Amino acid sequence: MNATLERSEFELDSSCQCRHCEACSMGTESDTCDECQQPTQQLDYCDGACYDYKLDWLEESVDSFVEAIGNPYELRIEGRRMGWTGASGYAICKANSKDLLAKLTFNGDWRLRFVFEGNTLAITRWSHDEPTGASFEVVAEVEEEQE
Repeated sequence: MNATLERSEFELDSSCQCRHCEACSMGTESDTCDECQQPTQQLDYCDGACYDYKLDWLEESVDSFVEAIGNPYELRIEGRRMGWTGASGYAICKANSKDLLAKLTFNGDWRLRFVFEGNTLAITRWSHDEPTGASFEVVAEVEEEQE
């Protein structure tokens, strides 16, 4: 373990959350502008900028997490309460944000909350079949030695 991460969290959503501040022309997802604290308005179109911004943030955060847990080649995603059956299981992915996100998302509506803290990454996913949230813990995948 190289370092520990300060607590940070954010959400990524499959639907557009883009808002605009008329007062200072800033884009945001908040009801109140982060720059001038004026009310924002929901956009009636989506250019994808808010989603791309969050993907950049996720990439930086996952890179920092991977470094904090010793730069493994792969990550293990352990899931609980998944889908309408409440299944448990795990998936292995490359240690990058693109592969991690591909394992957590599907073609449909979903919302993910990522919580980075210390040397841990906890994720909650909400969807039609997971109204109370499926939970995921991401750890380094360590291959067991063959005897």
